[in-house]
Amino acid sequence: MIREFVHGDCDCVLALLVATGNFNAAEIAVAKELMDIISTSPGQTDYYGFVHAGTSGELVGFLIIGPVPITTGTWDMYWMAVHPRCYGTGVAQELDSFAEAFVRERGGYWIILETSGQAGYARTRRFFAKQRYRELARIPDFYKPGDDMIMFGKRLTG
Repeated sequence: MIREFVHGDCDCVLALLVATGNFNAAEIAVAKELMDIISTSPGQTDYYGFVHAGTSGELVGFLIIGPVPITTGTWDMYWMAVHPRCYGTGVAQELDSFAEAFVRERGGYWIILETSGQAGYARTRRFFAKQRYRELARIPDFYKPGDDMIMFGKRLTG
Protein backbone atom coordinates (compact mmCIF):
# COMPACT_ATOMS: atom_id res chain seq x y z
CA MET A 1 0.00 0.00 0.00
CA ILE A 2 1.36 3.41 -0.96
CA ARG A 3 0.27 6.38 1.11
CA GLU A 4 1.32 9.95 1.79
CA PHE A 5 4.37 10.47 3.95
CA VAL A 6 3.61 11.88 7.42
CA HIS A 7 6.02 13.24 10.03
CA GLY A 8 5.73 10.07 12.11
CA ASP A 9 7.32 8.11 9.25
CA CYS A 10 10.60 10.04 9.45
CA ASP A 11 12.57 7.68 11.72
CA CYS A 12 11.49 4.60 9.76
CA VAL A 13 12.44 6.23 6.46
CA LEU A 14 15.81 7.32 7.81
CA ALA A 15 16.47 3.75 8.98
CA LEU A 16 15.47 2.48 5.53
CA LEU A 17 17.89 4.89 3.85
CA VAL A 18 20.72 3.79 6.15
CA ALA A 19 19.88 0.11 5.51
CA THR A 20 20.44 0.53 1.76
CA GLY A 21 24.10 1.32 2.41
CA ASN A 22 24.11 3.73 -0.55
CA PHE A 23 23.67 7.10 1.13
CA ASN A 24 26.21 9.09 3.12
CA ALA A 25 25.38 11.32 6.08
CA ALA A 26 25.07 14.47 3.95
CA GLU A 27 22.62 12.77 1.57
CA ILE A 28 20.54 11.47 4.45
CA ALA A 29 20.49 14.98 5.92
CA VAL A 30 19.05 16.26 2.62
CA ALA A 31 16.36 13.57 2.73
CA LYS A 32 15.53 14.61 6.30
CA GLU A 33 15.30 18.25 5.25
CA LEU A 34 12.84 17.38 2.46
CA MET A 35 10.79 15.21 4.83
CA ASP A 36 10.61 18.13 7.26
CA ILE A 37 9.39 20.45 4.50
CA ILE A 38 6.73 17.96 3.42
CA SER A 39 5.48 17.27 6.92
CA THR A 40 5.64 20.75 8.44
CA SER A 41 4.52 22.95 5.56
CA PRO A 42 0.98 21.94 4.68
CA GLY A 43 -0.08 23.29 1.33
CA GLN A 44 3.44 23.54 -0.12
CA THR A 45 3.59 22.16 -3.65
CA ASP A 46 7.32 21.75 -4.23
CA TYR A 47 7.69 18.22 -2.84
CA TYR A 48 5.34 15.28 -2.45
CA GLY A 49 6.36 12.38 -0.26
CA PHE A 50 5.02 8.83 -0.15
CA VAL A 51 5.82 5.62 1.63
CA HIS A 52 5.15 2.02 0.70
CA ALA A 53 3.82 0.04 3.63
CA GLY A 54 4.38 -3.64 2.98
CA THR A 55 1.86 -6.36 3.75
CA SER A 56 2.72 -6.15 7.45
CA GLY A 57 2.36 -2.36 7.47
CA GLU A 58 6.11 -1.87 7.90
CA LEU A 59 7.61 0.88 5.73
CA VAL A 60 9.58 -0.75 2.93
CA GLY A 61 9.77 2.03 0.34
CA PHE A 62 10.06 5.80 0.09
CA LEU A 63 9.45 8.31 -2.71
CA ILE A 64 9.75 12.08 -3.07
CA ILE A 65 8.78 13.81 -6.31
CA GLY A 66 8.07 17.39 -7.25
CA PRO A 67 7.41 19.63 -10.22
CA VAL A 68 10.37 21.41 -11.74
CA PRO A 69 9.87 25.19 -11.43
CA ILE A 70 9.25 27.15 -14.64
CA THR A 71 8.35 24.02 -16.62
CA THR A 72 4.88 23.00 -17.72
CA GLY A 73 5.11 19.27 -17.08
CA THR A 74 8.56 18.16 -15.95
CA TRP A 75 8.88 16.50 -12.56
CA ASP A 76 11.93 15.51 -10.53
CA MET A 77 12.11 12.20 -8.71
CA TYR A 78 14.23 13.36 -5.79
CA TRP A 79 14.24 10.13 -3.82
CA MET A 80 13.18 6.56 -4.32
CA ALA A 81 14.52 3.92 -1.99
CA VAL A 82 13.49 0.40 -1.05
CA HIS A 83 14.60 -1.60 1.94
CA PRO A 84 17.19 -4.18 0.81
CA ARG A 85 15.16 -7.11 2.15
CA CYS A 86 12.45 -6.14 -0.37
CA TYR A 87 14.69 -5.96 -3.43
CA GLY A 88 13.15 -7.89 -6.29
CA THR A 89 9.66 -8.00 -4.77
CA GLY A 90 8.05 -5.31 -6.93
CA VAL A 91 8.09 -2.52 -4.34
CA ALA A 92 10.26 -0.26 -6.51
CA GLN A 93 8.09 -0.96 -9.56
CA GLU A 94 4.98 -0.04 -7.57
CA LEU A 95 6.58 3.21 -6.40
CA ASP A 96 7.63 4.07 -9.95
CA SER A 97 4.16 3.29 -11.35
CA PHE A 98 2.63 5.39 -8.57
CA ALA A 99 4.96 8.30 -9.39
CA GLU A 100 4.08 8.04 -13.06
CA ALA A 101 0.33 8.08 -12.37
CA PHE A 102 0.71 10.95 -9.88
CA VAL A 103 2.63 13.05 -12.41
CA ARG A 104 0.19 12.27 -15.23
CA GLU A 105 -2.80 13.24 -13.06
CA ARG A 106 -1.19 16.66 -12.67
CA GLY A 107 -0.54 17.16 -16.38
CA GLY A 108 3.10 16.10 -16.23
CA TYR A 109 4.89 14.43 -19.09
CA TRP A 110 8.53 14.01 -17.98
CA ILE A 111 10.07 12.37 -14.91
CA ILE A 112 13.73 13.21 -14.42
CA LEU A 113 16.10 11.73 -11.86
CA GLU A 114 19.78 11.80 -11.05
CA THR A 115 21.87 8.95 -9.74
CA SER A 116 25.49 8.12 -9.12
CA GLY A 117 27.83 6.39 -11.54
CA GLN A 118 29.52 4.45 -8.73
CA ALA A 119 29.47 0.66 -8.83
CA GLY A 120 27.19 0.54 -5.77
CA TYR A 121 24.45 2.17 -7.84
CA ALA A 122 24.58 -0.34 -10.73
CA ARG A 123 21.40 -2.06 -9.50
CA THR A 124 19.64 1.32 -9.40
CA ARG A 125 20.70 2.16 -12.94
CA ARG A 126 19.57 -1.24 -14.23
CA PHE A 127 16.21 -0.81 -12.51
CA PHE A 128 15.52 2.55 -14.11
CA ALA A 129 16.59 1.29 -17.55
CA LYS A 130 14.18 -1.64 -17.13
CA GLN A 131 11.41 0.86 -16.27
CA ARG A 132 12.00 2.63 -19.62
CA TYR A 133 14.03 5.54 -18.30
CA ARG A 134 16.84 6.48 -20.61
CA GLU A 135 20.14 8.10 -19.86
CA LEU A 136 19.89 11.76 -20.86
CA ALA A 137 23.20 13.08 -19.58
CA ARG A 138 26.34 12.11 -17.73
CA ILE A 139 28.60 14.59 -15.96
CA PRO A 140 31.99 13.14 -15.04
CA ASP A 141 33.24 13.67 -11.48
CA PHE A 142 30.05 15.55 -10.55
CA TYR A 143 29.69 14.31 -6.95
CA LYS A 144 33.41 13.80 -6.43
CA PRO A 145 36.34 12.57 -8.52
CA GLY A 146 35.36 9.21 -9.95
CA ASP A 147 31.66 9.64 -9.20
CA ASP A 148 29.67 10.70 -12.24
CA MET A 149 26.16 12.11 -12.11
CA ILE A 150 23.87 10.25 -14.49
CA MET A 151 20.57 11.88 -15.41
CA PHE A 152 17.75 9.57 -16.46
CA GLY A 153 14.39 10.58 -17.86
CA LYS A 154 11.11 9.00 -18.84
CA ARG A 155 8.79 10.76 -21.25
CA LEU A 156 5.25 9.83 -20.26
CA THR A 157 2.85 9.01 -23.05
CA GLY A 158 -0.90 8.50 -23.11
